[in-house]
Amino acid sequence: MMNYEYDVAISYKSEIEAKAAKINDYLTKEGLNVFFAPARQQEMLSEKIHQMLYGVYKNQSLMKVLLISESYLDGEWTALEKRVSLESTKEDRKRLLIVNYTDQIILPGDLKDLQYMDGRALQEDKVASLVTERIHKFLRKNAKGEREKEIKEEFTGEKRSAVKKVIIHNKGGIVAGDNAHFGNIQL
Repeated sequence: MMNYEYDVAISYKSEIEAKAAKINDYLTKEGLNVFFAPARQQEMLSEKIHQMLYGVYKNQSLMKVLLISESYLDGEWTALEKRVSLESTKEDRKRLLIVNYTDQIILPGDLKDLQYMDGRALQEDKVASLVTERIHKFLRKNAKGEREKEIKEEFTGEKRSAVKKVIIHNKGGIVAGDNAHFGNIQL
C-alpha cells in the first residue's frame, strides 16, 4: 500500500474558507493529517506552489475533498487541484469527495458525470464525518489486502515446498493431496 503524507487534502476557494476551516478542524480533531492551505503557509512559502500543489493532490494525499463554490471552477489553483484530484482518483473514486455549495443542480465540465453532495444541506461536521468514514474503510480494506499478500508471499519459494503436500488435486472426481495413494492408484 502506498504511504501518503496527508490523509486528506481540502480544495476550496476563499469565499467558503470558513466552511473549509471547520471541516479541517473536525478532521484534525479526529487525528487525521490534513493538507489545508492556511495551516501550511510556512511550507508553501519556500516551495514552488504549482509543483507543491500538484504533488499534494496527485500522490501525497489519500483522499481529496473538493468544496465547489461559485468561483471554484474559475480559480487557477483550484483548477489545478481539481484536475489532478480527478486524475489521481480515476481508479478509486471513493478517495474523492465532491461537495457542491453552488445553486447548480448539475455541475459543469468534467464534474457533471460524477457523484457529489449538496453542501447547502450539510453541516461541516457531517462532511468531516463522511471523509473520516471513507478513510477508515479504505485503510481497513487495504490492511486486509496487504495481509493477504503477505500470506501469499509466505507460501512461495522455500516455504512452498513444505506446503505442496497439502495442495489438493481433483482427478476424475477423486480429491487428495500430493503423494496420496488409494490402493494401487497413485495421484
